[in-house]
Amino acid sequence: MRSLVDGKKEAISSFLAKCVEYADLSIQRKLERGDSEAEISGWKSYREFTAYSLSELQSGKLDDWLEDNSIEALPHGSRTLESGYSKMNLDEMGHKERSDLLGSILGPRPVFLVGTKSPDGVKNLAPMSSINILSNSPPLISMSISTDRGGRVRDTLSNIREAENGCRVSIHCLRGDMIGAADVQAAARPVPRETSEWDLISGSAIHDTSGDLLSSAIATIHTKVVEIRKLPESSKAFLVIMLAESLATIPNSEEPTSRLVQISNRVLSGSSDGSTWKYELDW
Repeated sequence: MRSLVDGKKEAISSFLAKCVEYADLSIQRKLERGDSEAEISGWKSYREFTAYSLSELQSGKLDDWLEDNSIEALPHGSRTLESGYSKMNLDEMGHKERSDLLGSILGPRPVFLVGTKSPDGVKNLAPMSSINILSNSPPLISMSISTDRGGRVRDTLSNIREAENGCRVSIHCLRGDMIGAADVQAAARPVPRETSEWDLISGSAIHDTSGDLLSSAIATIHTKVVEIRKLPESSKAFLVIMLAESLATIPNSEEPTSRLVQISNRVLSGSSDGSTWKYELDW
């Protein structure tokens, strides 16, 4: 039975992979011809749905369906709480176990490199995944910052708290590839505050009137800190609220660029399910 299932899976996977490849080529041709955005959008939706179906099949979630030819075996989505549930007390968990569990429910999350500058003029970069949109009008963005794994106050937080007139913060969105993951690894290393992480990564600074851009980023948001709050319940973290002032992105991009995401506690990828590749951080 196992060999039969594997045979079915291989055949269907091969077909779906060819469909994704065909969709990519079709989208490229339509972009080159200048076809309507509505038609291109339809092909992109088909491509994403097919790629998702392929990832579901390869993950093994549909194996039960492949073992049975009856109509009842057709997949109807993932299980829900209606079929039974277990409950866990988060207070009784260690930090890593709790982090992994919450991340599996609330993730994956995009990973950014966040730029600040110390009062002495040292430019800092630090990876952050706890960035969220609070409001669109006005454009408010939040970022949660805690101590590092050694209990040291992060340079990013120190720079923000020591700024006299609303610290300027640059949020660099990274491309979903191994280079971006390696840059996160480099910027995450504990280094003396007088050392700039810009000297440790592959990209370089593009100087703009609004603030530095990262040459290897796919977008940068320039912000100004408007409020800092200590999080409750004896948390060591602070919530930084920023007003987004400008956005730099790639003009007339012909195809969507994957973003670097954190799929588990120390694992990065270019896809939400990690089906493309995985990069385990050594922190």
